[in-house]
Amino acid sequence: MLQRWLCLVFLIVLHAPAHAADAEALRKLLDARLEQAAAAGFSGSVLVADGENVLFERGYGVADPASKRAVDVNTRFNLASTGKLFTTVAALQLVQQGKLDLDATVGRYLPDWPIADVRDKVTVRQLLLHTSGLGSFWGPDFEAMRARLQTLADYTPLLAKPPAFEPGTGWQYSNTGFQLLGLIVEAASGESYYDYVARHIFAVAGMRDTGYFAIDGKAERVAVPHKGGAGEDRFDAFAVLPEPRGGAAGGGYSTPRDLLRFHRALTGGKLLDAPRMRLLFAAVDLPASTGGRPPHGLGLLRIERNGDVVYGHPGGARGIGVDFRAARDSGWTLVLMSNVGDPFAMALGGDLARLVAEAGGADLRFPRPGPRGGKPVAVRH
Repeated sequence: MLQRWLCLVFLIVLHAPAHAADAEALRKLLDARLEQAAAAGFSGSVLVADGENVLFERGYGVADPASKRAVDVNTRFNLASTGKLFTTVAALQLVQQGKLDLDATVGRYLPDWPIADVRDKVTVRQLLLHTSGLGSFWGPDFEAMRARLQTLADYTPLLAKPPAFEPGTGWQYSNTGFQLLGLIVEAASGESYYDYVARHIFAVAGMRDTGYFAIDGKAERVAVPHKGGAGEDRFDAFAVLPEPRGGAAGGGYSTPRDLLRFHRALTGGKLLDAPRMRLLFAAVDLPASTGGRPPHGLGLLRIERNGDVVYGHPGGARGIGVDFRAARDSGWTLVLMSNVGDPFAMALGGDLARLVAEAGGADLRFPRPGPRGGKPVAVRH
């Protein structure tokens, strides 16, 4: 009898959650902070989950300033750079299938790429690590082409630039590099980027509310980006339509619940096998960056805490803010998606991560960008 009792105690301890939070106390803390943010002009949707249990899920503000349609948990938001997570997983799936070599150069997959220093020197791994020397394609040329950017190939004139430094010798966050990585996914898979991620990531994970904008720049239930804040102009929408489809560097749309589904599918082994999972979450050696850098891993933010790996990816643009962060093993997840510029979503996400940690949940905070780390705060992309 004693032996059976000891076995029962052992099983209870074995399956006990790694972070025992007071769920009701946490909900009150989150609600108070977000009500404060809403009073300051925040508009968006927030979800916090402890493994399989969704502890908090609420919408705030307006999805469309013109109609005053309220944000709810089914509102879709622009993903911005958080969409890079899908590109990273797609690349590792192709590695798993033997169709992609992380240490091969761009030229193996895109032999006609017009910039020799990229074609012959930049590797797939360097694109994932932001060490390629390629920068960003945003700017006047992008704005002039915005309405015509419907396929990844349409971006080629914006991407065909030489590296700013010898590939592998420095670190610079690179939207150009990830869009180029999307072209490599297309070449290696034989599918368009949009079809590939829809079939092999969204469908597998059950992400029914995630996708990319139609050719007219529209999609149903998508929140309209606007200024926010507490001024009289808080409902002024940003003139961003027609919206480009987005792609491998980010964009498209999703919901907090779908990003939770992505996290569960990824860490549950539905999207990658065990060797590729270890590769995704492994520590990496990165060169120093004079401008400082957040704790990047292979295509995502990454930091180890108490034997677990906290990962994620933020995203932001005018009137758009996303903060996705989760713990690989414990399953704690925090997703904030916003359609205003003020309050700034990633700073607010850092506040919410602090409250989760203080309430006994996983510590999902990322340290300040810089070669020596620092105080845990939100990271801006």
